[in-house]
Order: sequence, then C-alpha cells, then structure tokens
Amino acid sequence: MEQDLTFIQNQLWAVIALFIILIGSNVVCYFLRQSDKDNEPQYGDMWEKGEVDKLISKTNEHLLSHPNHAGALYFSAKAFVSKKENISEAVRRLNILKENEPTLKISVQELLDEIQQIESN
Repeated sequence: MEQDLTFIQNQLWAVIALFIILIGSNVVCYFLRQSDKDNEPQYGDMWEKGEVDKLISKTNEHLLSHPNHAGALYFSAKAFVSKKENISEAVRRLNILKENEPTLKISVQELLDEIQQIESN
C-alpha cells in the first residue's frame, strides 16, 4: 500500500513538473513574439508622417526577407502611387496582396481603381 502511494505521489510530481515546463515555455514564447513585433517597422506611422521615400526603402528591405508581408506590400504600393512612379510595381504588389490576403480585397481594389484613374489621365 505504501509503495502504491509513493508511486502515485511521484506521478503527481512529474505532472506538476510538466505543467511548470509548459507554463514557462509559453511565457518565453510570449516575450519572444513581443520583441519580434517591436522590431517590425511601423509602415502606417511612416505613411501618416509623409515619409514616403523612407517608407519605400524600408518596405523594399523588408520584402527581401518577407516577400508576402501584407503591410509592406500595401504601404509600398501606396507610396509608389502617391509618388506616381513605378506604377507597374505597385500593381504587381497589390495583386500579390490580393491573392494572399482576401480580407483586404476591398482596400486593394480601391487602390487599383486609383491607379487606373492615374493611368487614364
């Protein structure tokens, strides 16, 4: 009987240790994800400040390592359209964005319509 209780007690300690490991790994992963978000450029802020040239260079750098990043694709296309240069690249990036992020389809289509108006003028 005493051996059975010792065995059950050891199993409970093992379960407690596993829970502590799981909780610890979740905390570590949470902080790692937060640091990744802090390192990511804030394209919306650059757009609002009117830093179009900086926005284009930062998005081009980011797209080299993350070619399907929604924010970089969208804001780089907006920057190209606002400067009225490299419109074909803006259309290409918007088409990639439309394929990868169907939830942004309306915003992308509005920007594509704006490009059509620019090209027709």
